[in-house]
Amino acid sequence: MVLFKKSCFIIAFLSFAVGSLHAAPASSEGRLLYDRHCSVCHSMAPPPKSAPPIIGISLHYREAFSDRGKGVKHMAEFMKKPDAKNSKLEAAATTRFGLMPAMSLSDKELAIVAGWVWDSHDPNFRLPGNCK
Repeated sequence: MVLFKKSCFIIAFLSFAVGSLHAAPASSEGRLLYDRHCSVCHSMAPPPKSAPPIIGISLHYREAFSDRGKGVKHMAEFMKKPDAKNSKLEAAATTRFGLMPAMSLSDKELAIVAGWVWDSHDPNFRLPGNCK
């Protein structure tokens, strides 16, 4: 019985470790894509540069979508072909910063960076008083 429990523990541990290994490259690749293509305009947190901060974007997408896959898909599509009517941010963001330019990344890269933005959510972040 002890051997069985040890085996179950080892299998569970290895499953977690292997899953973590698969998640880490996408996360680090998303951060690299952000650093290379997005950080010029988007800071991680307030104050903003010339575009809304990432944690605010993540918050708005999480409010608009309960499903990560749908939220990431919409975000990647928006980055590929920005359109104010499809934005999940407040209209004031477009008024203040303008509409972002289309990103010239592959669909795979857009999905990776959108997933990274989604995962960058900070549950303690609160939008400033003039933002919803």
